[in-house]
Amino acid sequence: MRGILVASFVIFILIGVIVSQTGVYKQRNPKQSIFYQVISRYYGEFLDVYDEMFQGSYGYLRPVIPEVIDKYLDCGDLAYGFARVRCQACSAEYLLAFSCKTRYFCPSCHQKRVLALGELLREKVLQRVGHRQIVFTVPKMLRCYFRYDRKLLGKLSRCAYDTVRELYSVSCYGSAALTAGGPDDTMPCVVIAIQTFGDLANYHPHLHALATEGCFNRDGIFYPVPKISTLRISELFTHKVLKMLLEEGKITEDTVKKIMSWRYTGFSIDNSVYIGSDERDALEGLVQYITRAPVSAGKVIMNGAGDKVIYRSKLNPRIGRNFQVFEPVEWIAALTCHIPNKGEHMTRYYGFYSNASRGKRKKNGVVAECRIASEGEELLSSKEYRTMWAQLIRKVYEVDPLICPECGEEMRIVGIITERPVIDKILVHLDLIEKKSHSPPAETVKHLELTSEPCYDDLPFDEND
Repeated sequence: MRGILVASFVIFILIGVIVSQTGVYKQRNPKQSIFYQVISRYYGEFLDVYDEMFQGSYGYLRPVIPEVIDKYLDCGDLAYGFARVRCQACSAEYLLAFSCKTRYFCPSCHQKRVLALGELLREKVLQRVGHRQIVFTVPKMLRCYFRYDRKLLGKLSRCAYDTVRELYSVSCYGSAALTAGGPDDTMPCVVIAIQTFGDLANYHPHLHALATEGCFNRDGIFYPVPKISTLRISELFTHKVLKMLLEEGKITEDTVKKIMSWRYTGFSIDNSVYIGSDERDALEGLVQYITRAPVSAGKVIMNGAGDKVIYRSKLNPRIGRNFQVFEPVEWIAALTCHIPNKGEHMTRYYGFYSNASRGKRKKNGVVAECRIASEGEELLSSKEYRTMWAQLIRKVYEVDPLICPECGEEMRIVGIITERPVIDKILVHLDLIEKKSHSPPAETVKHLELTSEPCYDDLPFDEND
């Protein structure tokens, strides 16, 4: 039982690493990042002014927001518990602090989820056939409904899957290889990642669908389909989304007529990215991309006075620059609107990849099982958890965290310390008690490239901003 407890911690306790010139694993201090310092210093002010400044734009303060931030501020703090990692040969030892395990907020914890998910899908879920990425975008006029009612994001995802399923099924049924069963006898494989953010941390709900370019029938036989035009996908997706919002009472028939009268409705589709059946590394990389965190901590900087947050990304065609300037409390508000509610799935599995389909295949013995990860579902044994933690570090930093830097022998987790008196005693003995500091970050923008270019709002552009 103790081994399972230790193993369950291992996959989540990494807070990030740096690699020295000798390639030795070393923990980094997340509190030194500008991302952390901004949250730490301005979080109280954010709570004080939220109702007055942000409730109109983002809705009421969801309970999950302060819960996630409180956990994040303790992420990587040895004072809240740690694991002891010891070399069996020379007894060298280090302490590994627990992480907050939050989703879509803590850059380090979410990145661990992304890496683990990418590897899991590659090895146990995604079939060895070609996959195409399909990006679904909705017009700006409709995005506010998804901000105030996050349940609509799941319904939006279902609209995208139904669009793919209907178009693919009809194409498969037109194949000479399918002579019976009708379109309902075919099933595409689809993973959909819901993203609520744009390049500059703005609220921009859209979907990334990873779909096999073809369908499986009930016997597990795959039938490829030709690439479907974006026009056909867009027309059907537009119809389904507008119908869904009408049924939910969010829009009226007049709104539908107005949108459909525009030359550019704002509904857009991109399906230009295709990954072949043998490109497994590229497929894993795409999974990591579509499930990434809303922002990168490395792109957050402060101005010289320390009273403005600047977030850099690629050049935005709408505003004509590659950065956005925020007041600190505005920055926190922009970040927290992307935090999902408890139990809200941001990555969804449909068709041949769904849990129901997998269960039926297992029962009938049609194909080998592809197990799908669900929230809170333990898929790995204690040994596999331990292996994955080390494997993720090796993959990113090319260094093994379980190799002793002193003698090169194997290290092991020998204890999980959670009792407050024991924690304090160990930290005092090792002189690791931290002094709290909330001074503003000192980094300036003088050496950073910020680009501003003329822009023309009357020109058509890609809505993926």
